[in-house]
Amino acid sequence: MRAFLSYVVTEALAGRTDEIRAKTIAMDVYGYSADDLTKREGVVRVDAGRVRRKLKAYYGGDGEADPVVISLPVGSYAPEFTLGSSQAQNPQGIRRSALVIAFFLALIGLGIWVSGYYSKNEPRSAVGRGQSAIYDVSPARVEAINLCSAGRDVMFPVVDLSRLQPALLIFETAIERDPLFFCGYAGAAQVETMLAILLFFEPDAEKYLKSADEKSAHAMDIAPDEAWALSARAWLEFALGNYDRASALSRRAVDLAPTDPHVAEFDALISLYTLNFERILAQSEWYEELAERSGGLVFGNVLGSAHFHTGDYAAAIRTYEDTIERGGPFGPISAAYLMAAHWNNGEQVEAQRLANVYQKTWPGFPLEALKRRVFKESQPVDALIAGVRAAGVPLIDGGTARESD
Repeated sequence: MRAFLSYVVTEALAGRTDEIRAKTIAMDVYGYSADDLTKREGVVRVDAGRVRRKLKAYYGGDGEADPVVISLPVGSYAPEFTLGSSQAQNPQGIRRSALVIAFFLALIGLGIWVSGYYSKNEPRSAVGRGQSAIYDVSPARVEAINLCSAGRDVMFPVVDLSRLQPALLIFETAIERDPLFFCGYAGAAQVETMLAILLFFEPDAEKYLKSADEKSAHAMDIAPDEAWALSARAWLEFALGNYDRASALSRRAVDLAPTDPHVAEFDALISLYTLNFERILAQSEWYEELAERSGGLVFGNVLGSAHFHTGDYAAAIRTYEDTIERGGPFGPISAAYLMAAHWNNGEQVEAQRLANVYQKTWPGFPLEALKRRVFKESQPVDALIAGVRAAGVPLIDGGTARESD
């Protein structure tokens, strides 16, 4: 990956951006011969995704104050450079702008990079001797695949409605571009299921569940052996209360795509809410590896929650604080777990400090109602709520879950 990044940056600075293609990277960086290109270009696509995720994780952490930010846009092997000062001043605005730019580049079909995950079963062929080799599929299929990749990046944190609505739009656009491909249906089903969970007290919840049911079933019809399709159906089954079915489908999805962080994140959530804490703890090293590779937002919080619910409050505190320090989200749910863990660990002063932060920042967040909606049994929720109330937060149910966790 270092050689990959060094090569594309050097080529771009030398004014050869138009020549940065999959086949040139395959030959110049990996040393493949012309005869190897058809078989080996998948390696380039996979490593491009890894470099992209590493850059994102770096500039969200140690590299936050760097004067220049290097990015590898989805749909391209050519890097882009932006001033880091503007990102440091308004990181949220820059991230949103980047997402909008990525979305519209994909929308108008400028991106030709195709994710190895989404297209691993597509036939491969070279398209013209003077062009990059891409999958021999229609432009609409390529557009749909790139849109789905962008949608996955937008989706998490899953309790943030301001992210879920744009993500749903992206997946619906992917369906419009290629209604015969599964990824738009799978992604839209996951988003609609999450909206139904968050808005469980509103009439729209049933509408979202019905639509997610239809879309996830359609994704399964189109691609019954695709991990993402199985994961989307597992999430829907979980929301419907079919916990055994959800767990079985999710584990099958993980078996099919063990290195896919998106599938693993939903599997981790299902394991947490169905009280399979030991499975989460047993897979902590795997979660850590996936998070380091992808910048995943869910793994640390799920692991911290599992520590809390198994009574290891010190480990819960360490895990949540480490996750936040690495740039993970800090919202009402993570604050509640940290608060309760500190209280149960005998650190009342810190718990009360977090209680003050919680009440000032998320005064109307329906923590107890939302947690009772997602957990299979009430005991874990009782333990969390007891710690939060002991720290001094008078919980109020109702309202919407609008803050990110």
